[in-house]
Amino acid sequence: MVQILNAIERELRRLEGHEAADLPLVHDALHYLTNYADLYHHPVEDRLFEHLERLDRIDDSTRDQVVRLREEHQALYVKGKAFFDAIREVESEVAMERREFDHLARDYLDSQRQHLDFEEAIMFPLARRVLAAEDWDALAGVGDIESDPLFGHLVHQEYERLKNAL
Repeated sequence: MVQILNAIERELRRLEGHEAADLPLVHDALHYLTNYADLYHHPVEDRLFEHLERLDRIDDSTRDQVVRLREEHQALYVKGKAFFDAIREVESEVAMERREFDHLARDYLDSQRQHLDFEEAIMFPLARRVLAAEDWDALAGVGDIESDPLFGHLVHQEYERLKNAL
């Protein structure tokens, strides 16, 4: 995920420097993030942490963290869609105020990075610490989702260019 965000930021820096940016690459990256990550990956995480939230052995602070995670997933979906729509407008040469575009891009990328940091530093260690073997057994199959079209065994044709750029 970080690689994808880095690729988007690299192209945005080119755009800011009035260089030729690879907007189709940004489009592909946002398509992946707003389709696979938001529609398949995040719901799996949500189910995992909803299970954790229902456990008697966790405290209110942990429940608050789960709520925060779910809210961030919802916010990322909205922000990602807005940025993706902006990229499509720019690609179609629809006039858009530069400040608005920059705000949408920065807001989405910063939110994604903060979310990833939160998951890696707080939520995933929490799940490993709190969930017992029987919890993991109960969650077996939760991760049975569509194979990752970018990082999975078979890269979908629509993401080959993105994969090569990473």
